Amino acid sequence: MAGLRKRALPLALALAAVFIIGCISEVVAASQFVHLLGPRGLIIIYPLGGLGLVAVALIQMKWIDRVRRDKALVAVSLVYALAFIIGLSLMASPVTNVVGTGFVCLLADQLNFLLPLIVWAIVGDLFNAGEGRKIYPWITNWRYGAQMIGLAVPSLAPFLLVPLGVPLTWLLIVCPVGLLAIAYFVPRSLRGRNIGKGSGQTESTLASVRSAWNVVGGVKAFKAMFITSTLAYIAGMSLEGSFLTSADAKLTSEAQLQVLYGMTLTAVFVICWVLQRYVVTSLMERLDIPGSLAVMPIAVVVGAAILIVGLGFGILPIVVVGIVAWRVPWWSIDDVARRAALALVPDERRTRVSYILDLVPFAIGLIVAGGVIAIATALHMPILAPILAVPIGVAAVASARTMIRTWPDALLSHHLKRRKRLGGMNN
Repeated sequence: MAGLRKRALPLALALAAVFIIGCISEVVAASQFVHLLGPRGLIIIYPLGGLGLVAVALIQMKWIDRVRRDKALVAVSLVYALAFIIGLSLMASPVTNVVGTGFVCLLADQLNFLLPLIVWAIVGDLFNAGEGRKIYPWITNWRYGAQMIGLAVPSLAPFLLVPLGVPLTWLLIVCPVGLLAIAYFVPRSLRGRNIGKGSGQTESTLASVRSAWNVVGGVKAFKAMFITSTLAYIAGMSLEGSFLTSADAKLTSEAQLQVLYGMTLTAVFVICWVLQRYVVTSLMERLDIPGSLAVMPIAVVVGAAILIVGLGFGILPIVVVGIVAWRVPWWSIDDVARRAALALVPDERRTRVSYILDLVPFAIGLIVAGGVIAIATALHMPILAPILAVPIGVAAVASARTMIRTWPDALLSHHLKRRKRLGGMNN
């Protein structure tokens, strides 16, 4: 195990850096944007965020598996560093402040999804599925520590910066600086390692998408996994929007909203860290990969029920509990199980398939959740969003049952031929 950890350390540090940057940008930008525009902000930014994720994924899918993954990591890090510099420049002007804040919100979503996928793809190159079941939870622990730091900073910073008259957006300076550091140090730490070198083949965007979907659509369990995740994210992001808008209505400043949002997510990661350390590995051994992936849909139904109670009685702490209830499985057992499932996919398609199974469901979730929040806002019924989330979550649970039932056949699929004998968590 010590040898595995030594091999994984550079990538664990890279993942930690990405999530520190991502959490700071997410909390600061989302709090600012919701406070500036209220529910209208989420109605705008959620669909734009989903469409932006899909658009960038389509661009990246064309070349992401054709080049060395460390070079892909450098290229993406540099592009996002430049984008953050542009966003911060827009935020600095009162005329373009709203546009700049929204732009940074979009970058935060993309950073938290796209860059980690490349890091995890490199991890998949260095460790087979058998090694992965041992090392993935350890790498994820680094992620949790980083996310707790990334959430604690914006949660506590207002207590220092507001009395000094320093804008909270100054925290975002860490984003381009951190990304430039990743682009410089990570490739140097991976020299001489057996990283996927890419196919080197020229391929159209349509062909890239088709090759990735052939795996997802050709494996019934993966197709059910896609549907399950999509429905769970639609319901979950509807809950997230209800939380942010109801909290903003009760609080008086963006600093208070930033503190509440940051502390809520910090509490989530403290719980996730404890579960990861003492529960997740043994639970995955018992449930196997598909059973573990079914936990989040169940949690989102529970979270929706709790939010209905909290919004119905106007008790914000209960609303916070509902968010914690659905977020914890998402960022603990579901994340680890998803990494283990993707380790079954052949190297030459893994990153593209991860975009389909990881990113597209979340993007669809954002787009549809924006519509749910728009309906609830138009009818002046904030409670409607979690009410609508309940049947969507129940449908996700039903799809998860299909995933569990068809999983044994998936391990025999020719689409996963190279990995099939290492696929089962119980092997």
